[in-house]
Amino acid sequence: MKLRRIGAPVNEGCDIHGSQLAILALQAKGLNFGTVVTVEKKNEIEGEILHLNTLHDFLSRLKLEVSNTNQAGEFPLIYGGDHSLAIATIAALPNKNRGVLWIDAHGDCNTHLSSESKRIHGMPLAVAQGHGHPKLLEIVGNNTVDSDKILLVGIRSLDEKEEVLMTSWGLKWITQDEIDRKGFEWTKDQVKSFLETLDEIHLSFDCDSMDPALCPGVSTPVSGGLTPDQALDLVSLGFESVTVSSMDIVEFNPVHDQGKTSELILRMDALVQSKVNGECT
Repeated sequence: MKLRRIGAPVNEGCDIHGSQLAILALQAKGLNFGTVVTVEKKNEIEGEILHLNTLHDFLSRLKLEVSNTNQAGEFPLIYGGDHSLAIATIAALPNKNRGVLWIDAHGDCNTHLSSESKRIHGMPLAVAQGHGHPKLLEIVGNNTVDSDKILLVGIRSLDEKEEVLMTSWGLKWITQDEIDRKGFEWTKDQVKSFLETLDEIHLSFDCDSMDPALCPGVSTPVSGGLTPDQALDLVSLGFESVTVSSMDIVEFNPVHDQGKTSELILRMDALVQSKVNGECT
């Protein structure tokens, strides 16, 4: 299978400067993109969540690009840009029998009602389950993901209302504290057991799942986190345990990078390329 990189240089979801430069930075490092979906500014309504109309337009076009890539028999590897893009990348493929492995420091399960920041990059996993602002739910339609088919790994920063929502939906997550206390082998066993209950997943990797002392190139760092080798092991485990039909790598902010985050991304890109090729050899 051929891998197709789709660039999504968006920062309107986080409203923090830098992530919109991610694709240019990665191109400078030698990554070639099959297409880049750019943001087109739209008029916004005062009092709404931030950049709602702009992101509705952008996500709708990104969803179509990912869907077309899949229908062409290519593997969509989407690069961001902030995590709001996952609304589109998850909605682009059928989710009736598909799960999600979400590697992140954050839950991204706020809704427009629970969010204090009103930033859409904190909402994509809620929207994927069918919870959130009606305009964002338009992108998903009936193509939602069942909550019991989602596992979050590396969590260490949840809003109080967000955690209540996640619990009420029956989500499962592994905190970074659990990883540190129980060990990485235990973590991999938990992830593998989850994946073996599924036939297919979307894999979403947020660069802020990493320890910012090791990989600082993100917009919203949280102390602690995964090492580069652990992150690569989890992604590899995903491909070895189940069919991965799409993947995104998000929240890379080159403004804060010192080379280590982009180095991890290039290693991850090579890993995914080998796994995608290997699926058909």
